[in-house]
Amino acid sequence: MKHKYLAKRYWEVKLPPLSKTNEMAKRYPDVIDLSVGDPDYPVDKKVIDDMYKDALAGHTKYTAFLGDEEFREEICKWYRDDFGCNYGIENVMVTAGGTHAMYLVMESILDEGDEIIVISPYYTYYEPQILLPRGRVVVYDTLAEDNFEIDLERFEKKISSRTKAVIVNSPNNPTGRVYKEETIKGLIELANKYDFLIIADDIYRTFNYTDRQKPICAFDPDNPRILTVYSFSKDFAMTGFRLGYIIGEKSIIECIRNVNEAVNFTINAMAQRAGIYAIRRRKEIQKEIHEEYRKRVFYAYERIQNFKNIKCSKPEGTFYLFADIRDTGLSSEEIWEKILDDAHVLVLPGIGFGQAGEGYIRIACTSDVEVLKEAFDRMEGVDIFK
Repeated sequence: MKHKYLAKRYWEVKLPPLSKTNEMAKRYPDVIDLSVGDPDYPVDKKVIDDMYKDALAGHTKYTAFLGDEEFREEICKWYRDDFGCNYGIENVMVTAGGTHAMYLVMESILDEGDEIIVISPYYTYYEPQILLPRGRVVVYDTLAEDNFEIDLERFEKKISSRTKAVIVNSPNNPTGRVYKEETIKGLIELANKYDFLIIADDIYRTFNYTDRQKPICAFDPDNPRILTVYSFSKDFAMTGFRLGYIIGEKSIIECIRNVNEAVNFTINAMAQRAGIYAIRRRKEIQKEIHEEYRKRVFYAYERIQNFKNIKCSKPEGTFYLFADIRDTGLSSEEIWEKILDDAHVLVLPGIGFGQAGEGYIRIACTSDVEVLKEAFDRMEGVDIFK
């Protein structure tokens, strides 16, 4: 929208489909919303109770700029115990969720014209997070016929003298792909060869249904070129707490802290106390969440096998299905509208995740099986799926 008081770079902003979901969900009174990845699972009650006790005890003030020290110590212990990574609290910066973390990273590392490689299909908001600090988005398109795996030879051709980093999201939103270990090792070798950063977007680490469980940082724990971005939103069903962190080389973390002081000053103190107790109870919490969402996503996968003109690969990770609708002959946005109008079910069009996502829709299995059953019963009645 053109306006004399707005920066000209925002005059022609096109809203991604994800930003339109609230409006579209109101189109019909009985819409089943399978669009946004907001887990319906309740936050662990013991975590809330312990956070409440800490709030009454006075944990309601500013924390250290890098974050509550006890919380950062707990994060370091987690990585040491589970992944063999020996980080100090100076390597950890607490953030208001993963999106805030990614923006702070970009603002801290990018000079104008620096390039970030994004692996398409990719999370909707990577693009503005890169463009706002004046970076350039370089898209590497994965191929459906390769099950969205990364071809390292093709990827290497995207690297230039201005490449500052690549974002690697595994398990991937929206495809659910968990990259092969040889792929991750190859990306680390390329980062070392060409001297760029790997930004590991570990948002869906709990939702991994393969035997490839190792996070990227654990492949080379002392490598200063690896940054980890994490959020409690999905793995602990704590979306409303807006809690996450960045792990990286000390000088990078110090810069990120300085940037954040002008953006968010410090992070919500009580949310950080909740993070401490969530980590301490992670084995119980994440086991339950993992099993529940695995059940849901595989239920949805089995239902799709009985539809015409739509198919998807066996789920590897996340709680999404990325379903191939190319046989319908319609675009992903046309299918998006058709499913909403004919079945009153809201999903997301694949084009919202980059050009490599065209011909697909993303279905978020964030409702229980009974709700998913109703949604797929409705979708089964759409003429193009009969």
